[in-house]
Amino acid sequence: MAEFEVPTAVQFEAITRQTAEAMKRQLVAVSARYDRRSGRVMITLNNGAVVGFPFASLPGLEGATPEQLRHIAVEGEGYGLRVACLDADISVPQLLADQLGSTVMKRAIVRASASRANGRLGGRPRKTRAA
Repeated sequence: MAEFEVPTAVQFEAITRQTAEAMKRQLVAVSARYDRRSGRVMITLNNGAVVGFPFASLPGLEGATPEQLRHIAVEGEGYGLRVACLDADISVPQLLADQLGSTVMKRAIVRASASRANGRLGGRPRKTRAA
């Protein structure tokens, strides 16, 4: 197992800058509301896009009533949605990845997990020699 190395002040500063830049590119919620006509929770993102999800597809809101959904709030600098009366918290980045994520990325994740599981079992079986 590799030893942990404490970063130098210069390395730490570089990592901090990279993380701040990455966070600026992260999609987060600016506002959220329930649209009764469409039956969707509408989320305005920091890039100006507005996305709507049927409330039944949001974890923790499957059985919510329209009255309960009127109290949806953006929390955690836009990283989360909260419906206090239902004690429901939703991660905005995870919601976007789950609902709108690329199928290419999903396939890559499935392949990587299968490969890891196969590796734990000893890897690919050896080919038998042709006679």
